[in-house]
Amino acid sequence: MNQHQPLSERSELSGRYTECGIAVTVEIFRPSGSDDWRMEVTSLEDQVTDWNESFASAHEAWEEFIYVVNTEGLAVFL
Repeated sequence: MNQHQPLSERSELSGRYTECGIAVTVEIFRPSGSDDWRMEVTSLEDQVTDWNESFASAHEAWEEFIYVVNTEGLAVFL
């Protein structure tokens, strides 16, 4: 997670996601003092994909992650 954004709440949707032998860690969180949710995806090789936009809910962030996986494949995060 970005060191400049203190974590206040981590979504239960966060965790490891594996598909076709590729694994990433999905972090969905709400920084301190914010109502919006943020998302970062980290590969096992420590490649971090950070969304520039925020999300109204943790579920909305998760849906965005699944959309990217379904349209571009999990390898896009490597």
